Amino acid sequence: MSSISLTNTPVSPTLSTPITSWQKYVKERQPELQKLNEALKSGDLVAAQQDYNNLVALGNNVIHHDNPFLRPDRALDFDAIGGALQNGDLSGAQKAIAALESTFQEHKPAGTAANSTTAAASSGNVNVVA
Repeated sequence: MSSISLTNTPVSPTLSTPITSWQKYVKERQPELQKLNEALKSGDLVAAQQDYNNLVALGNNVIHHDNPFLRPDRALDFDAIGGALQNGDLSGAQKAIAALESTFQEHKPAGTAANSTTAAASSGNVNVVA
């Protein structure tokens, strides 16, 4: 398992609560992952490949891994997206991102209704929390 520095760094001088570098990384990764998801849903293979590469670069720059996910199941799903994109397999990449999305939905609070989980899944929103 890789070690990640959790040194507190202020985001802005106007914020009184500093966030960790990990939290900042997750906040940067979330919009990139959403762009990848949107490109895949629209069928734009070229944009999806670029968005995937942006996520790989973010992982390399921040956590020094080719994969922006440290959790093994998420890393495998992300790698499956990359493999499908490399092969021009849009359908395979769409299935792999759906599998990746499902790993985030399992962290819903216990009282969350099944309908809201289904709505989130069908909306295509990827909520990156870890």
